[in-house]
Amino acid sequence: MRKIKKGSFTVEAALLMPVIFLVLMGLLYLNFYVHNRAWLTAAAYEAAVSGSMEGYSKNGNSYEKADNQGRMLGSAGLPGGENLRMQISTGKSVQVTYRMEIPAGFLGLKWKIKATGKAVPLRPVGWIRKVKSSRDAVEEVRQ
Repeated sequence: MRKIKKGSFTVEAALLMPVIFLVLMGLLYLNFYVHNRAWLTAAAYEAAVSGSMEGYSKNGNSYEKADNQGRMLGSAGLPGGENLRMQISTGKSVQVTYRMEIPAGFLGLKWKIKATGKAVPLRPVGWIRKVKSSRDAVEEVRQ
């Protein structure tokens, strides 16, 4: 019969708890990273689409619309983030890029996030006319 020495569980727990704590904190910071990256990617695409839709309206300014939408979406729902920056470029397409840092919690390290969304402006009326004319052409060939 083996005799268990008193205090052995305490020593084992004392050695194991820092490892468990390190893993739990790492998972917590990884959660912040994944959440913020998903949020910024969705915000970048939504701002780019808003800007591209504004580009073909009368007196529309795609840069201004993407900037307003991007600032509104990028400022909310980002726990633990630092140094949020947004860059917008317009032309044949509207591209919105976010950059942000998240503290990793260890030794002052920071994870860097870069999320980009790009949208090409479509002319809805012209697109619908092309689809209708293509459909009409296919129906004429069938007859």
